[in-house]
Amino acid sequence: MDLGYDAQVSLKLGELWKLLAPFCPGEISVHKSPALEYYRNKIEVSFCNQVFWPEPFNKSYRREKGAPLVFEQALGFKVKGTWDRAVDIEECIIFEPWLIPLLNAVRTWAKAENLAYYDGRKHTGVLRGMMMRSAKNTGQKMIALITAQEISTEGFVKAVESVVPDANILHSVNVSVSDGAGIADIKILKVKNAIEEKIILSDIERTFRLSAQSFFQTNTLAAQEMYGRVRNIAKQLNPQTIYDLYGGAGSFSLICADVAEKLFCVENVPAATVDGEANAKLNNVKNVKFVCAQVEDYLRHNKLSVHNSLIILDPPRAGLHPAAEKAAAQSGAPNIVYISCNPITLAKNLETLTENYKIKNIEAFDFFPNTKHIETLVEMELK
Repeated sequence: MDLGYDAQVSLKLGELWKLLAPFCPGEISVHKSPALEYYRNKIEVSFCNQVFWPEPFNKSYRREKGAPLVFEQALGFKVKGTWDRAVDIEECIIFEPWLIPLLNAVRTWAKAENLAYYDGRKHTGVLRGMMMRSAKNTGQKMIALITAQEISTEGFVKAVESVVPDANILHSVNVSVSDGAGIADIKILKVKNAIEEKIILSDIERTFRLSAQSFFQTNTLAAQEMYGRVRNIAKQLNPQTIYDLYGGAGSFSLICADVAEKLFCVENVPAATVDGEANAKLNNVKNVKFVCAQVEDYLRHNKLSVHNSLIILDPPRAGLHPAAEKAAAQSGAPNIVYISCNPITLAKNLETLTENYKIKNIEAFDFFPNTKHIETLVEMELK
């Protein structure tokens, strides 16, 4: 954040070029984020009961011998490189202006109810975390409380309503020792268990139902530009079949549904597949088949159509599974569009994919201003 935005983008493109230069057919163009602050549509914060540590956090710090442990309670993002500590945030410019007032109201409620924050080392305490979503194009909001056991939530609802009166409010109990268990067994405290967001392009508009577990690109306004770009590529290619691999809740499939005759959206998260089917009904789309499977398994057991087809790859940060990488490279599909959130794994995957595919174009989308991260889109055609 000590750099101006143009300098940030230049720095990111320089790092991207270092990784992708062996594959790049020309300059890498960049689409800047429409918003530089308050751009994220989802965040998660943690309640942590933790040993007091002087700021800034330093792992090499040692207490004086014999000094008693002093505990503190923190509500905020996890300290980088730790799993049991949080920064008790008092300022945040990446999510929404109402975030800090909301956290302050929740802190006041927790103190009044004498509810203990979770201790990740001892596995004690009640309050574990909160997840918040904010739909940028519809204004709908979701706030979910995660606790280690059942509690009375009336006071929590009032605390949320005092800051965000129109929010959907949920509660989930996580009895696992791991925070990675996520949000399950959701109880609706107010309104409903999902919100709606829209992707608005020049020639099409789609509505997406987002549950607490749904994956959705975190920078809605920047993602719209990328969806528009993928749609324009698909319109130019006019494929008969589109394979949307690692497709989540079907964002790319639904955006491109009127361009192709049939589409297959493959995703291994059951909740995302359910969301995708609901989104298809919501948008009256009938030519997308949602498949809940590991991409590598789907490619192993299904022969892809090589006649006028397009593969869209949008894997997680770990990149393509080796079996999926090999299968995609040998698929024979005329065209591939690869969307990556991790240039390091993208470069690795391109080593295999370019054995049979030629890169036509590479461009970047800045979904994450004030961070080092950037999204990359690569267009490929069969040699």
